[in-house]
Amino acid sequence: FWSAYNEAMIEPIAGKNLCFVVRNGGYFFQDVELRKEAAGQYAVLIGRGSSERINADGAITGLPYLYGYMMEGANPRGGRILSYLQGQQMLCASRKESEWVTAWGIFQVLDGTGAIRYCLKQAEQKDLPQNGSAARFDDLGLYLFDTEEEASAFVETYKAQTQ
Repeated sequence: FWSAYNEAMIEPIAGKNLCFVVRNGGYFFQDVELRKEAAGQYAVLIGRGSSERINADGAITGLPYLYGYMMEGANPRGGRILSYLQGQQMLCASRKESEWVTAWGIFQVLDGTGAIRYCLKQAEQKDLPQNGSAARFDDLGLYLFDTEEEASAFVETYKAQTQ
């Protein structure tokens, strides 16, 4: 149940596997409802991304990144944001064009969280606009674990299996 905005679409990779693609500030998002029992658990947002644009100076514009936030209550639309899910390893920071890299973040679910909004976006650095290049996403997931150690072990297994 992904929602697409602006220049966000589904495209094939090498004529086979379909992936999510965003350009020029387009994005996808999905609201994932959580049970009350999820409070205190650890949410893993994870996926792979690649970019057509790699800036020689290391600027992040054009790179794919995962993003999200925890929302209060059972109705995610219009719910108050409890926490932003960013940082960690959420940016697909490849230094080679079209190279697939893993991005992830591990976040403890706060009391009162009714949903997590999971977003697929394209980074933009100040004074360096988008240029129509594609940021691609594949093998996405949002998983819950009882402990941070279990969540970290899952990330390591995921990375080993998708490299």
